[in-house]
Amino acid sequence: MARLTLADLPPAMREQVMAQFGGAHVPLSKAKPGKKVGAPISPYADRLGDALDARFPGRMLREHAPIEGRKFRIDFAFPLEKVAIEFDGYRYHGFSKKGFKQGLERQNILVAHGWRVLRYTLTDVRDRLDEVLEEVGQALG
Repeated sequence: MARLTLADLPPAMREQVMAQFGGAHVPLSKAKPGKKVGAPISPYADRLGDALDARFPGRMLREHAPIEGRKFRIDFAFPLEKVAIEFDGYRYHGFSKKGFKQGLERQNILVAHGWRVLRYTLTDVRDRLDEVLEEVGQALG
């Protein structure tokens, strides 16, 4: 039995699904599933995004804004399954207490809204990308 993905839906229906399950920060007619939006986070984040898109074509959105009224975005999101993938860099999250606390707050908000959050680092992507993709696949069901 084939699995239907966001990419299989006509744009209007895709936007309707996304409106019901969490909207992207740009109209879906402009940001296709898996399409790179904005500046790259890092080469390893791009590598993770490309690998996710190749393994789960048409299902993943980059820089997804999952909660209306909140300014934060999920690095890689599977909105229909409510699975969030965060690429955590030491420089962004580790140099300040504020950045660390904001990351925890974001994760708690996502979990309270029914999201499952998986967090990966540069070394995860560099050294065990196949395992990361397996873990994501398990979370997606």
